[in-house]
Amino acid sequence: MNPVCTLNRRILVIDDSPNVLQDFRKILCPAIPFISDAWSEGRHDLFDEPFLHHRNKPFDLDCVDNGKSGRDLVTQAKAQDSPFAVVFLDVRLPNGWGWLETVERLWDEDPDVQIVLCTAYPDFGWSEVLPQLGRRDQVLILRKPFDPIEVWQLSSALTMKWHWVHQARSRVHELEQIVMTRTGLLEETNRRLEQALLRRQEVEVQLAQAIRAVEERTLELSAVRDHALNEIHERERVEVILHHKTDQLARSNRDLEQFASVAAHDLQEPLHSIQVFLDLLRRKYGSALNTHGLGYVDRVKNAAGRMQQLIQSLLVYSRVEFPQMAEQKLVLRELIEEILSDLGAKIEESRAVVQFGELPTIYGNAIQIRQLLQNLLGNALKFHQPGVPPVICITATIIQDRRHTGSGQHGRLCQIEIHDQGIGIPPEQFEHIFGMFKRLHRKEEFEGTGMGLAVCQRIVEQCGGAISVRSKLGKGSTFIVTLPIQQ
Repeated sequence: MNPVCTLNRRILVIDDSPNVLQDFRKILCPAIPFISDAWSEGRHDLFDEPFLHHRNKPFDLDCVDNGKSGRDLVTQAKAQDSPFAVVFLDVRLPNGWGWLETVERLWDEDPDVQIVLCTAYPDFGWSEVLPQLGRRDQVLILRKPFDPIEVWQLSSALTMKWHWVHQARSRVHELEQIVMTRTGLLEETNRRLEQALLRRQEVEVQLAQAIRAVEERTLELSAVRDHALNEIHERERVEVILHHKTDQLARSNRDLEQFASVAAHDLQEPLHSIQVFLDLLRRKYGSALNTHGLGYVDRVKNAAGRMQQLIQSLLVYSRVEFPQMAEQKLVLRELIEEILSDLGAKIEESRAVVQFGELPTIYGNAIQIRQLLQNLLGNALKFHQPGVPPVICITATIIQDRRHTGSGQHGRLCQIEIHDQGIGIPPEQFEHIFGMFKRLHRKEEFEGTGMGLAVCQRIVEQCGGAISVRSKLGKGSTFIVTLPIQQ
């Protein structure tokens, strides 16, 4: 474990009163040689008692008189890898941003900073704060006049809280490294299992032995499944312990997603062996089987193929949130043209018409954005009216967004719409089509695993955007994707 060695004692005070700022300096920087008699003897309007000089290590204090300057200091400190731990904020600044906007801007730049709302007004309390900020454990209310000792102790406690939160995150990172090592060991075990299964193919000499071999493989698959479940249960136990030790960190479930990916990967090898044995059975002993027997073999092989497609879809879904690649400049028009080139066979087969004009440039993960758009365009080509060539229209516009909760350019989003004239979606299914394995049609009507839109939703959410649909049954559908414009 690599703990945070140095306690972060950086504190920012945002208040328009020079006297209040000076008082905070005297309280939080006791290294000042003396405290004036006038200040010590005559109690300030904001404090109940004079502050006694402490021989403690001073805090690293910065003071500004408005929210925008405070936000700029927080941004600069974060960029220099020297963030503020605590911000004391006056709730009624006469100029510029109000307290709520200031808090939201500060958390946009540094979500870890602790906020202390300072107020001398009796009508300001939790009934006003909670409906607007929610029950967050990063907000406290400090009423004026307050005791200097109270300010000192509150600063000490909150900086120590910030310190332990970052120590806990360091521990999470180390445990993720341990999980990656264990994953490597599982992959080596899978490789050895594959070699053992290939060697067993050489001893298949007759139909009875082939049937027994399939039964043996089924038992081995069950053993591998049980082993994988035991591994998952063990990791879940470790995850619960970690969950309690790190005070319910928000990202503690990443390991479980990786475990699901590993389990899905383990299932592909036995399925591959089943398909190989079925091919051998048909090739070597097909003449000994009647039409019904060959039909049964084909049905088993088709079922194994569908299972393999489902597992591959699960792998794609679970890997959406794996470590991110560097963001890069994406010219949407060029990206759409490349996708249409890859889908050229389907477009030519269905005699589809795809229309699009000028498209903007964004910044993002090229692989994920490409997968998102290719899934949506593939669905538009697949779900068309029988006997009617599909017509697809792609548009993209820049819209304003006042939420600004991500790292994108302030106040701007790219909204992409993909409209088709296909079979449409019933309104009662709008809330369910983005679920895993959700299919609205039989596999005989339209191929697929029901994972495409689930992957699209996960990619969009990871990018900090949103996806929705408008549709009328028999009239077509429009999928709307909103993505931040990254810089």
